[in-house]
Amino acid sequence: MNKSLSILITIPFLCGTALAEPALKVKKGGRPAAASLKVKSSLVPTFDVYQKKVVKGKVEVFKVKNIPLLDVGEERELEASEMSPLRLPASREVTLKETRRRDSPVAIDFVLKPYTDVVNPAKSLTTADAFNKIPDVKILNPVAEPVTKDPLVQLAKLEDMQPNDYKLLQALIFLEIQKNYELAMGLFSELIEDPEHRIEALYHYAMTAKGLGLHSEFRQYMIQVAQETKSKEWQQKATEALVQNINTLETSDIALIDPLVIKHEMDITKNDDYQITRAKYYSDKGQLGLMEDALIFIGEKSPRYPEALLLNALFNYRQGKVEEATIYLEKLMTATEADKTSQLRSVGALTLARMQFQKSQYKEAFQSYLKVDKSNPLWLQAMVESAWTQILGEDYEGAAGNMFSLHTDFFKNAFSPESYVVRTVGYLNLCQYGDGVQVLNEMKKKYAPWKQKLAAYSSSHKDSSAYYETVKGWLKNSDLKEVDGLPRSFIVELARHPAYMSVQKQINAYEDEIVKFNRIALTLVKKERELIAKQNEANKELADAKKGLKGDSPSESTVAAVQRAEQKLLSYRIQFHIAKKARTSIKNLRATGMARIEKEKTVLRAQASQALKGRFDEMLAGLDKVLDQNDVLQYELYSGAGEHIRYQMAGGEINEKERPELKVQKEKSLNWKFKGEIWEDEVGHYRSSLKNVCAQEGQVWPACLNNKERIFKMKFAKAMTTLSLGVLMSLGTTAMAQNSAKEGLEKIKGNLNNSKPTFRSMKRT
Repeated sequence: MNKSLSILITIPFLCGTALAEPALKVKKGGRPAAASLKVKSSLVPTFDVYQKKVVKGKVEVFKVKNIPLLDVGEERELEASEMSPLRLPASREVTLKETRRRDSPVAIDFVLKPYTDVVNPAKSLTTADAFNKIPDVKILNPVAEPVTKDPLVQLAKLEDMQPNDYKLLQALIFLEIQKNYELAMGLFSELIEDPEHRIEALYHYAMTAKGLGLHSEFRQYMIQVAQETKSKEWQQKATEALVQNINTLETSDIALIDPLVIKHEMDITKNDDYQITRAKYYSDKGQLGLMEDALIFIGEKSPRYPEALLLNALFNYRQGKVEEATIYLEKLMTATEADKTSQLRSVGALTLARMQFQKSQYKEAFQSYLKVDKSNPLWLQAMVESAWTQILGEDYEGAAGNMFSLHTDFFKNAFSPESYVVRTVGYLNLCQYGDGVQVLNEMKKKYAPWKQKLAAYSSSHKDSSAYYETVKGWLKNSDLKEVDGLPRSFIVELARHPAYMSVQKQINAYEDEIVKFNRIALTLVKKERELIAKQNEANKELADAKKGLKGDSPSESTVAAVQRAEQKLLSYRIQFHIAKKARTSIKNLRATGMARIEKEKTVLRAQASQALKGRFDEMLAGLDKVLDQNDVLQYELYSGAGEHIRYQMAGGEINEKERPELKVQKEKSLNWKFKGEIWEDEVGHYRSSLKNVCAQEGQVWPACLNNKERIFKMKFAKAMTTLSLGVLMSLGTTAMAQNSAKEGLEKIKGNLNNSKPTFRSMKRT
């Protein structure tokens, strides 16, 4: 005979509250500091010793020598308030049940042997003199009896838990204990509509969104809690959550969070992530004092220490302290030695190299340029700048060799017209005019058609959004060699710029968040199916357990098995109901969140489009400038070639002076003997094997020649440049194209008798 069992568990709740009066009251209100003083997060007023002033239209930083009398305000005074007596409830009588009496056990008789041990005489522990040496102790002041007051105890009404209270409890269990974020989100989304639970539900909904990876949803609702609530407790909790998860927020959010941190007197000195974000925000705003205050708390053992070094370098450079900025960047190179591929190290290396270049420290700058990682978007620009460093350091062979490596098939998809100019200048300073002319022809052949395409694209695409769509079209099919008339290599360089990449990274994060939002509904459907299967298993388990309830007195284990099966089945039914209802309750918030994300994506796309258009105009202007220099460099080459032929025909000797070489370790510095293959890890270490065949500095035509011989040499040299192509073609190790040689001869004819100061001669003198 089966018997249905039910257990009724009654849990009494007793809640008492005591109204406590404040122990302190304000005796005298404080006075804030003067408005001209800045107040730190610790509420301490400060005075800027270093201030700015405008001198002749420029902002200069100066140190205040005479500090004026400062109004730092006054602190408030407190005093103890009178406490009312505490009233305790009257004692209640306790009725004890009569205990069951038991008979006493039989007494045990012990037989003790007589004590026969001999006792020694007592030892003397002290003497009379010892008592005389005890110092006198003054009598303590009398202690007054404590004054007590009767306690005030009041009974409070016990509020019964309402349905929404149970729903909130269920949601917190799913969130904090089971980490079942989908079910928790469904319950919190229902409670948001309840005015009594709205703030708490918004807070926990934001934390649930963070657990699901919906960072923008967390940011949106946690900031809403901090702004909307009038409760100091919930505002402080929301601020703490924002501070702890600052990496999921935007830098501009510091404008909202920092005043709340000061208001609630939070200790953020050990939160390095928050301090770095503060430093970036105040750096963008130009508030260098607050930027310095943020960076000072980041120690050497912090994971954010390298980033703090870079920001410190920027802080000092903006104040005109180039030496201090260089020291911070050198520390950054040491701190990132273990991770040479990091983005931070490459940016620091490029910044350090430019500062060293600014101070004419070309050897040090060249070594810093080589520390930029090859996988970094800044690497190609760093290589071109390092070649200019070699030019100014008179290492022309190194500059020509390294720029040659960028013109091989390995980098055929790279956009770097300036590298052709650097390589040409290197050949020009080596007096290898034929090779220089060939490089200019290669540049003109490759980039002159591009100029027309870029100009046509710029004139036909006035809206900045078109630039974004072009890059987007190429990203969908990166195998295309041309998109909307733009070459692939140009689009790659256009899209590698940090101004676009940082915005696109945020757009990609929003796209990922949309995918996660859509995945919530699918996860809930999957949970419903799993819970249906678990209910079937629990029903079967319950049926099997009830089979053991035969007879009038079933065993305790059988009853416990039935209870466990019933509890399990009930749990699965409740979870299934919540999961099914969550899909509907999340729907509205999901629609609101998706609309917000799309709106923010539209703003970001506009920013990315504007960044691409600005970068496009910059690259087009740079290409125009490089192509315009083509004619100037050709003039220099042909003019120098004519002078060089005349000098050689007159018996002049080449320059054998040894020049400094800007290079890395000896085993990695390679002479350029190109046979069709370039190794990626060797780029930046190549050197041209072409020799310097320029005239010696200060060299004149040989004095041993008489006037007649000298005139003959001059006429012979002029005739050679006029009648023979072979002479000009033999100037370089690589033969020039016939049309370039003919064009060059015509220019030489007009310039041999009318020579002007050349770029080469100005550089070499």
